[in-house]
Amino acid sequence: MDLNFERGDANSPRGHALVYFRDTANPDAVSATYLILLPVSVDLKKYVPPFLAGQLPMGGEADLSAFAFPPAPEPVESYKYLVSVAEARGDDLIFAGSKPLADAANMMGVIGEILSEYGNRYRIGAPSKPELAESGRAATAEPGRPDGTAEFTVDDVMYALMSEADQLGELTKLTGRLRFAAEGGDHDTAGEATAHMRAIAAHVAGNRNIDLLIDAALDKTEVGGKLAQLYLERAYALYREDYLRVKALDDDIARVRS
Repeated sequence: MDLNFERGDANSPRGHALVYFRDTANPDAVSATYLILLPVSVDLKKYVPPFLAGQLPMGGEADLSAFAFPPAPEPVESYKYLVSVAEARGDDLIFAGSKPLADAANMMGVIGEILSEYGNRYRIGAPSKPELAESGRAATAEPGRPDGTAEFTVDDVMYALMSEADQLGELTKLTGRLRFAAEGGDHDTAGEATAHMRAIAAHVAGNRNIDLLIDAALDKTEVGGKLAQLYLERAYALYREDYLRVKALDDDIARVRS
C-alpha cells in the first residue's frame, strides 16, 4: 500500500500517526484518523469475564495493541490544522489519497489495511537500537514543552482519546497522589503526577483551571487541600454545565484564597 509520509520516516515510523484523506466528491474536504501502536502487548481476555472470553475473536491481543480511532476517517477543519497538531505532538503525518469518504464501511476496510501496513513498517524499521534507547531517555529527561513535560508520551495519546468524564476521573486520582507526595516530600512522585496532570490539561478546556488545581495540590497547607477539592468540583460542574454550582464554587474559592 502506498503511504505518503509528509512528516516522519516511512522506513522507521514513530508508532503514532495522523492519517488523512481527501474526498473524491469534494477535494477541499479533509478527513482523518489516528493510528496507535501500543508499546506493550495486551491480552484482552484478562479483562473480560470468563464466560465472555470465548466470544473474543482470535488475535484479540493484537486488535487492542494496534488500533485506529476513529475506525473510519472523520472530518477535520483543515489540512493546516493537521500539520500543526502533528508537529505539536510529534506524530507521523500520512496522506493516504483521495477516497469516497461517504462510504464508511469501505473506509473502515481501507483504514484496517493502512494500520496493518503501518504496523509492518514499524516492526521492520524500529528494532532495538542503542541510539533509540538514548533518544527515548532524552525525551523523558529533557523538557520539550514550556511546561516542562516531554515532547510526546504515549499517555498523551491515551488522554486525548478519553472522554472528559474519564479525564476528570484520572485528574481526581492524580490530585490525591500529588497531595500525598507533596505532603510526604516525595519529589519524584510529585513530579510524575504533575506531568500527567499537565498532559491531561492539554486536552481539556482552559476554563477547567487545571494549572490552579495543580498549584493548590502542591500546597502542603490545609488551604491548599481545600482549594484543590474546590477546583476539582468546579471542573466537574463545568463538565455538567451546572453554572449555578460553578458560581457558588467560585465564591467559595475566593473566600478560601482570601
